[in-house]
Amino acid sequence: MCEIGCQKCPSEDLGWTTKWPKEKGLYWFYGYRFGKISCGDKEEPILAIVDVWKISNAFLYFLKGHALDQGQVEEAHFQKAILPELPEID
Repeated sequence: MCEIGCQKCPSEDLGWTTKWPKEKGLYWFYGYRFGKISCGDKEEPILAIVDVWKISNAFLYFLKGHALDQGQVEEAHFQKAILPELPEID
C-alpha cells in the first residue's frame, strides 16, 4: 500500500513514487504544494522541479526557491529528473 492509501499507485507504472527522495539531485514533483485546500480555496496539483539537498543527517527539498514542507504537501509524487546531454561550449 502506498503512502496515500491506494493498494498500488498507478503512477508507479510511469516511474513516479510517493516516497520522498533520499538522494540529492533534481526530481519532478506532482502534487498539492500547500494541500488540497489553502486559505479556504480548492487548489490544483502542480508540476515542478524539486532540488534535493543532503545536509548532515537530513534532506532539504526546494521548490521554486523555497523549502518544501512535508507537513503542508498532500499527495506528493516524485520522479527523478533526467537531464539532457549538454552540448560542448568552447
